[in-house]
Amino acid sequence: MRVKVALALAVVLSSVACGVRGTIPSAGSEEAAVAASTLVAASPCDAVWDDRAVFREGLVEKEQAVLDDLPGATVYRMDLEILSDLQILQGHEEVCYTNREAVPLDEVYFRTYPNIFGGGVTVSDVEVDGQQIEPVYELASSAMRVPQDPPLQPGERVLVEMDFEVRVPDDMGGNYGLFGYFDGALTLNEFYPVIPVYDDEGWNVEIPSPHADVSYYDASFYLVRVTAPPGLVVVATGMTVDSARKGGKQVITIAAGPARGFYIAASDRYTASSQKVGETTVNVYAFKEGAEGAKLAMEHAVGSLKTFSSRFGPYPYTEFDLVSSPMQALGMEYPGTVAISLRLFDLNGEVRGVPVPMMLPGTVVHEVAHQWFYNVVGNDQVDEPWVDEAVVQYATGHHFFDVGGAGAEQGYRDSWYERWDRVDRADIPIGLPTEGYSGKEYGAIVYGRGPLFMTALADKMGQETFDAFLRDYYETHKWGIGTGEAFRDLAESHCQCDLTSLFEEWVYEK
Repeated sequence: MRVKVALALAVVLSSVACGVRGTIPSAGSEEAAVAASTLVAASPCDAVWDDRAVFREGLVEKEQAVLDDLPGATVYRMDLEILSDLQILQGHEEVCYTNREAVPLDEVYFRTYPNIFGGGVTVSDVEVDGQQIEPVYELASSAMRVPQDPPLQPGERVLVEMDFEVRVPDDMGGNYGLFGYFDGALTLNEFYPVIPVYDDEGWNVEIPSPHADVSYYDASFYLVRVTAPPGLVVVATGMTVDSARKGGKQVITIAAGPARGFYIAASDRYTASSQKVGETTVNVYAFKEGAEGAKLAMEHAVGSLKTFSSRFGPYPYTEFDLVSSPMQALGMEYPGTVAISLRLFDLNGEVRGVPVPMMLPGTVVHEVAHQWFYNVVGNDQVDEPWVDEAVVQYATGHHFFDVGGAGAEQGYRDSWYERWDRVDRADIPIGLPTEGYSGKEYGAIVYGRGPLFMTALADKMGQETFDAFLRDYYETHKWGIGTGEAFRDLAESHCQCDLTSLFEEWVYEK
């Protein structure tokens, strides 16, 4: 049975719609308003998709101008219910997608990752501009191909609707155990059908390596209504714009964007603490027994938000959430949110032989840095993981210098060598795709040798020139996609030097 998106919560959400195969003018323009008024009668949607006012409150003042940019950015509307056992999700999704490529598209792909992450997602009643179609499943049902007939021309947009049901696993499986219901916490990583990036390789669909971060999405806008059991504390990408009680359940409407995905964590055991940093409210969600760890996490989340805002540009959102989560990894980044392993909130414990008070700060700062390099500046985390991970590792070292001086920075830099030592400091290139590394090699090279390359690059360019380059790289690719080639080209432009030999030594496969 189709569960229609009931996001018509009057004032906030009633003006969101999509034209059938219409061409999208720039958001907020007079042309857009005229186009919306003429298309609405023919549209399968119920209002104006181009109205981004609901996202304004979630952005700091200096970043609100982006709402007038990003013409044709994908818009997702979801109505999601978390059932009482927390292991079944039921939802309806509507996606307004624009072909921003230079070629017609015969299909649009959606990733359906729960099918390879230990759970499952069943999609039904798929419609394209109101016409029911039969999707095609590929890659162990982790990709769903939605045919476009006629092909979607450059500049045209299409509305894709579907119902979906997600089965949430209760045993820690693929992708570091980031998706499931464990230890009293629900963690919904990559749970909904989502459109991957289309680039010079075509649609980026593949079965990722077991140690890969899998998200490679364009910056998009999300409007999501979550219905959940009343005692559940729900943490999600974006900010709450409406909340209510209905039928004994809580109903929360969340607006997020621009953002490279949408994440939810939830538990009836979470307690929250908050602190203000400029225009941003920082929230830390942890179990009561992890209260001391939450204080330490808050300290370093606040400090690193200040560091990276100063070094690269303002943190874009008015909310930042840090949530303790069961997982096999130490931490994971999401737009406006980071998840940190539950194990790191016990300050009397050890993780991987390291006392938690020594492990937690670096983990938090690393994940915070991903807000700049992964979310604002996107990259292909499967084929070029170094483009965000090596940069983030290097930036984390800079944070410790800013707050603790050279000694604190060196302590963190020593960890890079410790990682590289796991493969006897082999000169394996940092620029391989994730599948090019064994499990041990991936962490040792991308997270260990990678930031050492960044150090060598800074030495070659000169620290002042390198710092100006890295900030320029961030500004140049803001809300777009960065690549290794673009990174090198801009670096050479800043230093007016040939970096071929350095990249051949560290980055490229010989």
